[in-house]
Amino acid sequence: MGDSMVKLKSESQTADKGAGPFSELPQAPKHNPTGEAIERAKAIGEQKIMTALSSFATMPQSTSIIANPVLHHTQVDCNGTQVTLDIRSFTIRGLVPEADIVNGKAGPMDVIFVGLLGREPRALEGNSTEKETLASLIDQKFFTSLGVDGAGLFGPSLVLQIANFVREYPRSGPEIAIQYFSTLRKALKIREKQEDAGLNEERDPAELLTEMITVHMENVAIGAVAAYMNHIFDEGAGLGAQELSDSARRFIEEERARGRNAFQVCYSLILGRHANESECRILERMGTIQIHHGSAGSNMVARYMATLHTLSVSDFFTASQMAMDGARHFGAIHDMTAFVHQLESKSVDERRETIRGKVLGGGLPTFGHPEIAAAGRGNTVQQDPRPAIYIDPLFTAISEGQVTLSERQRERLGIARQIYNIAFVEGVLKPQREHEAPLRLTANTDFGAWCVQEGLGIEETNRTLLTYIFRGFGWMMDAREQLQQKMIRPVIAPDPQIIPTASDDPTIPHLVERVHRRLTREDPFGPDEA
Repeated sequence: MGDSMVKLKSESQTADKGAGPFSELPQAPKHNPTGEAIERAKAIGEQKIMTALSSFATMPQSTSIIANPVLHHTQVDCNGTQVTLDIRSFTIRGLVPEADIVNGKAGPMDVIFVGLLGREPRALEGNSTEKETLASLIDQKFFTSLGVDGAGLFGPSLVLQIANFVREYPRSGPEIAIQYFSTLRKALKIREKQEDAGLNEERDPAELLTEMITVHMENVAIGAVAAYMNHIFDEGAGLGAQELSDSARRFIEEERARGRNAFQVCYSLILGRHANESECRILERMGTIQIHHGSAGSNMVARYMATLHTLSVSDFFTASQMAMDGARHFGAIHDMTAFVHQLESKSVDERRETIRGKVLGGGLPTFGHPEIAAAGRGNTVQQDPRPAIYIDPLFTAISEGQVTLSERQRERLGIARQIYNIAFVEGVLKPQREHEAPLRLTANTDFGAWCVQEGLGIEETNRTLLTYIFRGFGWMMDAREQLQQKMIRPVIAPDPQIIPTASDDPTIPHLVERVHRRLTREDPFGPDEA
């Protein structure tokens, strides 16, 4: 992978200055729970409390990006026992609720715009809107980086460079390609003696946001093309780098001829084939929900990197991505894959005992949550709605014949269904505690993500890429907020102004109950029952 493979472009091409709304930073929230508690302790003469709280004086004031309180309640049947689910739901800046995403009222660009700018988009002269301007910038950075419309940092031959990398390191996963080219990006700037402006609050907000979008969409393009090339490389043993490159270019042009944007092209690249409209809808919903997960580890790292005034925007995304691929975070998806592999070789009864053992040992992948009450012995337990939000359109597509599963896919998803029924529907009794109610665990977001990607046939090595594509915009939201107020703690209190009030909108509770009811069927991933 020598110097001849790359050509550094001028800084103005990779981080051109934005304009208009991109110069705006969302207003920083004023809610300061720790500071207020210190003042209250001081007022009532509680010196010890004030001293203890002062150790946490660097706790953030608040966040105005995301709130995820319990908003809905619904009852589901668990083998004759009525269990009440306290459903957490989220809203971005108090403006875009999950229900709007599920109902099709809001898509990825709605969430991205509101998250980055802190307000709804406005109309511009003519028939365009600010949201369309941002969408156009994102598309332009994606296609330019691949040499489709001009040439980005790595020149017009980036697709060929990715092909050479895949040939040399096959099956290494898209995140490895992204990290390789991220390092190369930094090395190129050093070689050309170009100063890296990095990430800090002294930069023009529009210029910084534009560079973050440029770097991220370049990384997205590299990861998605690498995923596609690994797929066709497996199918066509002996393909040379030029053949891989030509195939990827033709594929992307075919996607563009269908009028697809950067995100939609990525869905097809990840699948290794042209996605149909149902598959696009399934992946788009999942990706839109993934844009911001609140206090998840990768978002925490993004805030920390912004606090440190990261010397390279490239490092900002690499560090956040590495946290996301770690054992605590995306490890759940990796662990679920390994666990299903383990269960495939066992009998039905052996599977049951193995699953029960995982529940009792506290190591069942994609179930439970460290920050919400997703486990309990009573008849009330909290539920993350995201697994149901992801799986519901997959069930619809299967029922409509838009998605057809192979026998192996149905068997593996049947194992996932068995895990769900043992962990939640039946629950597990611990030894010497048989007189108590069974311990039940609810599924977390990774259960839904695993099921959807298994159902669509996405390669196991590519199952973290969709989240990376969309989560990158959540990291940008965190960075823009972080540069206004220093907050590096893992759990950040939301600004009360963005916390939604209880809602009687039945969209989310009905969806959660519907998916639960289908998962209790004998063959939920098969055709509809008569």
